[in-house]
Amino acid sequence: MADTVKGPVCGMELRPEDAVASEVHEGRTFYFCSHGCHRAFVSDPHRYGHAKEGHGGQEGHGTHH
Repeated sequence: MADTVKGPVCGMELRPEDAVASEVHEGRTFYFCSHGCHRAFVSDPHRYGHAKEGHGGQEGHGTHH
C-alpha cells in the first residue's frame, strides 16, 4: 500500500485518509482504524506513543475494534 501508516494500538496498516480517528501526541499525529483503538490510545498514550517515526505505531496487541 502506498502512503500507509501503522496504527499504534493494533498495528494495522491504513491510509491516513481512511482512519476513523487521529490524535496528536508529543507533536506527532497517530491514526486509528477503529474507535476502540483510539480509546485505548487516549487512555494510555505513553504505552503506544513511543513508536518509530514514519510508522504511526508500534507492534500491535493482536486484536482491535
